[in-house]
Parts: sequence; C-alpha cells; structure tokens
Amino acid sequence: MKMKNNTMLFAVLFLFTISGKAQDIFIPKMTNINPVSYTDVTYIGSKDTVLVGTYSGRIAKRIKGNPKEIPVAKIQDEVFSLAYHPKRKEIAAATLEHGILIINAVTGKTIKSLPLKTTWSIAVFFSEDCKYLVTQDQKGNQYIWDASKNYQVLPLPADFPKGTIIAINTQNIATVVSPNKVTYWDRNNNTVQKEVTVDLKKFADMDTEGNFLSLNYNECTKYNSNSHTVAFKVKHPNWITHDVEDYSKVYEDNYSMNLTTAKFARNKMYTASIDRSIRVWDKATGELLKTLSDHKATVHKLRIAKGEKQMVSIDLKGGIFFWDLD
Repeated sequence: MKMKNNTMLFAVLFLFTISGKAQDIFIPKMTNINPVSYTDVTYIGSKDTVLVGTYSGRIAKRIKGNPKEIPVAKIQDEVFSLAYHPKRKEIAAATLEHGILIINAVTGKTIKSLPLKTTWSIAVFFSEDCKYLVTQDQKGNQYIWDASKNYQVLPLPADFPKGTIIAINTQNIATVVSPNKVTYWDRNNNTVQKEVTVDLKKFADMDTEGNFLSLNYNECTKYNSNSHTVAFKVKHPNWITHDVEDYSKVYEDNYSMNLTTAKFARNKMYTASIDRSIRVWDKATGELLKTLSDHKATVHKLRIAKGEKQMVSIDLKGGIFFWDLD
C-alpha cells in the first residue's frame, strides 16, 4: 500500500512540466498520504549540508553522516520547493496556500510572504548572483523579485518571452524555456539576445555550455547547443529491485520505467526514475557508466552542489543520499 501511495504521489507531481503552457491541474493536500516525503532539497554550502522540505510543512537541515534531521522551521502549509540565499541566510519556500514565504534560516521565523497572482508555484530559485528570486505559478505567470530591495517585485515587459525562466546569470541574461525554443533575454535593455529552436518535452537541466536535457516518459534526450540537434537519447535499461529479506540481493527486470529528473555535472549526466535508481552516463557519448540503487522509493529530486563535486538525492519515503562525484 505504501508503494502504491508513493507512485500516486509522484504521478501527480510528474504532471507539472516546465513550459510556457498554463497548467490546469490541482494538487490536493498530500500530508495524509506520506508526510515524510521530501518534496525538495537545496544546498546551503559547498557540500555535505542541505535543506529539505515536506508536504507537512517541515523544513529541516540534513548533514552527510548524520541520520537525523535538524529542525529549522515548521509552517502551516505544504512546501513544494526551496531556495537558499547564503549571504542573507534566508530560505525561500514555495507553498500551496501562502505563495512564496521568506524564512529566516537561523530563527525559523517567516519574514515575508510574496503573493502570487493565481494558484501556486512548485519551483523557486535565486539567480546566479542571488540578487533575484524567480518563480512561475501554475497558470504560467512569471515573477522576479529583487532580494537586495526587500524582495520588491520587478515588472516584466509585455513582450517578455512566453515560457519558464530557468536561470538568470551574472550578466543579467534570463534563460526562458518553452516546449519548442529557448530564449535568452537581456534584462539590461529588455531585448532578445538569442533564440534556439529545440524540442523540449519536459525541460530537466542546462549545463554551462548551453546543452539541454529533456525528459519524455522513460527517455532522456541531450540536445547539443552548438549544432542545435539531438546528441543522443538514453533510457534506464532495467528495473532493479532488492530482495525484501536481504536488501543486498538485487534483481533486474527487463523493462524501462518513467524518469523523474535529470542533471548535468562535470563530464557526466545523471538520471533518476520511479524504478528507485539513479544512472550515471558519459556526458559526451551517452554510455551508461554506473547504477546507484541505494534508494528504497521513487527518486524525486537530484541537486548538484556548487563546484559539481557532490550530488544529493531524495526520495518519496524521506530517503536522502549524498554522492561524491569524480
């Protein structure tokens, strides 16, 4: 029954896709299904220490080597996404009913609530220099707040590209992703710097070279930024299961399950699936290098630490693993 509930929970989350289309879906309260499920994870340092959020409104610190959570804050709402501002020591939490909450990471107190026009957001992040806080609600409305000015909302011009802002770099260039193109918008003069035509089913990640990862059910596609073509596609070749009585015993079933997320890191790429595994691929060739099968539930999120020397993964049973990257 627990496995069924976790699968249902992931299926609802997987409906959300980073695209320019309005998302007319409803995410019901999930706290009665599995309150220990980690909804998001974000690093608060260079490695080994992260923040996690849950549907029950719990925000906690997790440290590599420590099996216990360190409580940070408890809010009366579901937490979908977290972002951390290292200089201000503030947490931005995307919630179901209260928009984006700004929380003091030291005291756990809510400092400010940033309202959304409609619905809610399940993805929030700070820009590369942490000057701006960015999100999009489920109806496709985009938001940028200036963190240096007490989170003052910044109006977007009428001709701002449709899609989802996935990054703002230190040159103030916003990368906006839609299902069939990526637009680089210069916020200094509000003009299009460049557009790239690409078929992105569900955007997953972009590397420093501008390559993209896109998910389509059980398939991950890498798009080459230079040729604007598909470099390769990969699938998890099997479903790895562990013996109930002896977890060290592993069995392989010959079918490929749906993917949940994918990330670039250095010379490799990583994909996670509802099959509870993480696969490591050669970024240049798409060759499968390694399988990580420690999780006991659907791997929900992957995060890469700054410097790309470590990755953290979370699952829908509250499992968390830190992986040192070579």
